[in-house]
Amino acid sequence: MSRIVSATSWTTLATIVNLLLTMAQLAILVRILAPAVFGQFAVVNMVIEVFVAFALGGISNFLVYKKNADQPTSNAIYFLALGIGAIFSLVLFLLTPFLATALGYESIVQELRLATVLLVISSIASQYQAVGMKNFHHQRVAQVDIFAKVLSFVFAISFSHLELLCLVGATIVYQLVRLVGFMMVLGREVNLTTKVNTAIYREAFNYGIFDFGSQALNILRRQLDVIILAVTLPSNELGVYHVIKQLASRPAQALQPIIGKVALPAFAEVKENGTRFARVYKDFFILQLFVLAIIYIPVIITSDLVTALFFGSDFVQHSWVLSILSIFWFIRVASSNLVGPLVQATGFTKRNFLWNVILLLPNTLVIYASSQYGVVALVSAMAVFQLILFPIVNYYFILFITNVSFPFSVKNMLIVVTSLSVPLAILKYFVLPFIPEVFLVKEIIVAMLTFAIAAMLLVFYKELKNSLIRVKGF
Repeated sequence: MSRIVSATSWTTLATIVNLLLTMAQLAILVRILAPAVFGQFAVVNMVIEVFVAFALGGISNFLVYKKNADQPTSNAIYFLALGIGAIFSLVLFLLTPFLATALGYESIVQELRLATVLLVISSIASQYQAVGMKNFHHQRVAQVDIFAKVLSFVFAISFSHLELLCLVGATIVYQLVRLVGFMMVLGREVNLTTKVNTAIYREAFNYGIFDFGSQALNILRRQLDVIILAVTLPSNELGVYHVIKQLASRPAQALQPIIGKVALPAFAEVKENGTRFARVYKDFFILQLFVLAIIYIPVIITSDLVTALFFGSDFVQHSWVLSILSIFWFIRVASSNLVGPLVQATGFTKRNFLWNVILLLPNTLVIYASSQYGVVALVSAMAVFQLILFPIVNYYFILFITNVSFPFSVKNMLIVVTSLSVPLAILKYFVLPFIPEVFLVKEIIVAMLTFAIAAMLLVFYKELKNSLIRVKGF
């Protein structure tokens, strides 16, 4: 089995398990906890996610970029990550009361302070994970991730009476178990000693400062809706939005690490050969697009069934929000998910940083202005804005780095989306209304049609078939 196939298989397995347990946890807890609790957790999660980007300092993937780093260099990066994580953990701990007050959530101070430990844990774990990815030990990384997620799920369900603390605690359990697991299974590869190569700090800083800035700004852009809605909406309404957003974003967020963990070392390996680099990018783009479409097109078209299945009939009134958010995440991931691995593998982190700086203001204005007209207007504006960015992302990153043009992306997206959306729309409006209301019958029919179309694409869509064969043989 090739390294890419093995890496993809294990990473995919871990991601599927993670996604299923996360969705199951959400579906169970949404029936137990009040929407206001999810609103509080949305704020905690937003603050932690932004500060984790600061704590990682942009150097989490530096060891992958430096393919042949020696032991002193690896040691130096490890201690640098540990120091940055500790500093930002302390900063967030001290700023917590002020941040909670500014957002109008004074009641979450203790939980937010408890969550600051995630910054140190994430900083250290990222270095072990980078070593595992660099050496294609994706199997070990995946096994640890699965075990950590199972324990996190058990904690959340067992201690649901703790309300907000059960959600925060589950996140801490997950990250802490991952770190301990990585130390156990990757400790020999890391082989940490006190001998460090201090000369590497300058290069790591030059690489990391722009990657750090890009990640921080990208996360800030991703959380802008929560930041603004935390101020403009009551906690219970924010909680409903957070639950719907989690359902829409989880598949995309689950796919991102699969692509990132596998594409980054693959791009780093072939970047010197322009023709092969472009071909490998095209293969990853097509395979990613295919998987995204299988997940998101059914959700977009039959969002009422999906909402009722996961959250109950009370949430069906919000199914339009789920449809539009799913469109947003489909476009966002399909158009720009490979940008991260591309710039990290080639060292163009400054270009990504400038992109995120430029986008921050217009993105903020779009979200703020549209939020004044309600949640549906907000998510619609986000989807339209992301669609407008699609060709710009291709020109600024994809064409510049890989010489792959925008028509390639559009052509393949139209083929895949049309192949799935037309039959599913016909099913939704002309067949499902006549199907009896029996538990899971309609959902099973939708799933069967989706997989039937996917199988036909695998057989008859040559670009997809050839990309799959090439990636398997990488």
